[in-house]
Order: sequence, then structure tokens, then C-alpha cells
Amino acid sequence: MTIYYVDGKYIPSDKAVIPVDDLSILRGYGVFDIMHTYKGRPYFLNEHIQRLENSAKKVGLALPWNRAKIKKIVLQTLILNPDIDEANIRIVVTGGSSPDFFTPKGNPRLIVMVTPIKKAPDSWYSNGIKTITIRQEREVPEAKVTSYIKAALALKKAEKQNAMEAIYVNKKNEVLEGTTSNLFAFLKNRLVTPNQGVLKGITRKVILSLGHRFFKVEERPLKLEELFQADEVFITGTNKMVVPVIQVDDKVIGQGKPGKNTQTIIQALDQHILDFMETPQ
Repeated sequence: MTIYYVDGKYIPSDKAVIPVDDLSILRGYGVFDIMHTYKGRPYFLNEHIQRLENSAKKVGLALPWNRAKIKKIVLQTLILNPDIDEANIRIVVTGGSSPDFFTPKGNPRLIVMVTPIKKAPDSWYSNGIKTITIRQEREVPEAKVTSYIKAALALKKAEKQNAMEAIYVNKKNEVLEGTTSNLFAFLKNRLVTPNQGVLKGITRKVILSLGHRFFKVEERPLKLEELFQADEVFITGTNKMVVPVIQVDDKVIGQGKPGKNTQTIIQALDQHILDFMETPQ
């Protein structure tokens, strides 16, 4: 039986509950972050916790736990789940219970869930994927919030068009990010990624660092027309890592297959992960 941490207790997952008057249930008020392990060790644990803190700050949610306490709880939850080989770790901070079902009372709840990693299809990486675009922006793009209704609807629209992801486009006709991913495009040998109105992912940060070794990197607004004309496109995320994009809407990207520059990034990230696994704790 999987063990979760819920509001001060380590309990079996089938008994993991919170009160129905919690604002995360009533109003979708909460934040979260997700990471995974390699050889049982959380990848970029400190950075994910720091982003959780930043998300909470952006939505006015005060955290009564410091970074060290959250880290200790995460690691203990991992220890209590020895049967899970490699894990996804999801940290959730809820808005807490509210007598009037609306006003936060400064009593958030902390939840840590550990589950087995679900591997993405190999075809995503060997053949690339299709995405669609959708005229939409996230309300608080700098925060990873628990309310995902708009994203869920966008993904349903993508699924109907045999696409794996939906890319948000703002009123300026600038592409932003996917529902659960950051966006990158190669314009010749320039690696470009949007820098405004997006959640700046942890994997995005790593890719930018690695990309500087091989290419000129630009963080700037990216027009939809530029995306359609890009030589290569890929998306990134904690679970999916780097996924080549070969089609956006009805536009084929580049040669319609994963490109060599994207492969360079994938190989660099793979090596970065290997280095992490080989580094002593």
C-alpha cells in the first residue's frame, strides 16, 4: 500500500482525505509542484520546493513550513514507499478550511504523494508529436496552481485533433507555453523560448543552461508565425523531459521529423541526468 503525507500524518493512500470545506475543493485554491526520482533521489528537489514557495507567494498563500521541513517530509515519504522503484513526487498546498467557503483563514494543508512513474510512449521521442494552438492565457502564469480546468478543456480539444499538447497563444499573437510544458523553437541555430507570461519550468531552466553550450539562446516573445516557420520545435516538462514537435495545427515543422539540434539537446539532458545519478549524495 502506498503511503502519503497528508496534513501532518503519514497514512495509506486509500485513507488519504481532507475536509470538504477546504478551499482547494471549493474554489480550486492551492498550488503544487511535481518532480521525479532517479535512483531513488529527487531530481532538483530544492529547486522544486523553491518554486512551490514562489507559487504560493504569487497567489497569496502563506506557508507555515520552511524549506527544510518540506524537504524532510518529502524524503520521509519516499522512505516509507520502498516498493516504488522510481517515483513521481507531487507536493500540494491547499487553501485550507474556510467557514464561509470563500475566505482563506491561513490554515493551509500540505500533501505529499509518491506514485510510480508512468513512462511516455517511445514514439513521442522517435517520431515526434503534434500540437495545436489555442487562444488562451493562464491567469497566474508564474504560479503552478491546482486549478486546471482551462488546461483540461484545451487538452480535450487537442485530443480530438489527434494532438498530444495544446500551446497557448496570447492577444499579441505570441505563443507562450503548453498546458503542462514549456516551448522551444530552433530558428536556424538560435534556440528561442518565450520568457513572459509563462511558468518557468525546472526542466526549462536546465535546457537553457545546456543550450548555451551549443547554440545562441534567446529568451524573448515568440510570434506564432515564427513558430510555424521554425526549423525545429520541442516541448519540455518534468515527466516528459524533451519531446520533439513535428506539427503545429496543420503546419508541418521543418522536415516533419525530430531534428538534429533537438537531438543534441536530448543527448545533453540525458548526460546531465547520468551525471546526477553518479554524483554521491
